Amino acid sequence: MTTDDQQLDPRTRMVRSAARLIRERGVHGVGMRQIAADADGPRGSLQRYFPGGKNQVLTEAVDYSVANFDAGVSAAMAAPDLAAAIEALVGAWREALRRTDYTSGCPMAALVVDASANDVLREHAALRLGGWCDRVAEVYGRFGYDPAAARDEALLVVTAIEGAVLMGRAARTTEALDLTERMLTERATR
Repeated sequence: MTTDDQQLDPRTRMVRSAARLIRERGVHGVGMRQIAADADGPRGSLQRYFPGGKNQVLTEAVDYSVANFDAGVSAAMAAPDLAAAIEALVGAWREALRRTDYTSGCPMAALVVDASANDVLREHAALRLGGWCDRVAEVYGRFGYDPAAARDEALLVVTAIEGAVLMGRAARTTEALDLTERMLTERATR
């Protein structure tokens, strides 16, 4: 836990810890007690803070992560051209892999893979992935794509980034993200 984390209330620290732990270990690799211990939070207050149990903690952790990843989309919206926007979208994930020494991936992927039999978590992940696609479609729309084409491109971008992040974690390299950026940029400049 960082010094900045220590300044937060215990509930917020637990959500942030859950987000990080899920991205590193997946849903099944994280228990409520681990989250509380990692956040230096009071174990006895888990039920008070999260009456919905692990599902509530996981959905809030994904929401927290999505809010942080939205910075890449915001940078893409401010980019001067589509190539720079694609660089911002992919670059945010490249930086996340490097910063965590390739130990941290997408929390939504963990939710989908580890909790596919849990409809609450699967549906929450689908909702958040759909929201990410909507935001990326806005980026493409800003650069002149009609709504249907922008949505198609956004689905391709999100799918490519998700796969590239998974490949990057496995191979401990940004090669797949670098290729994804290059191919998406070439596609956009045709």
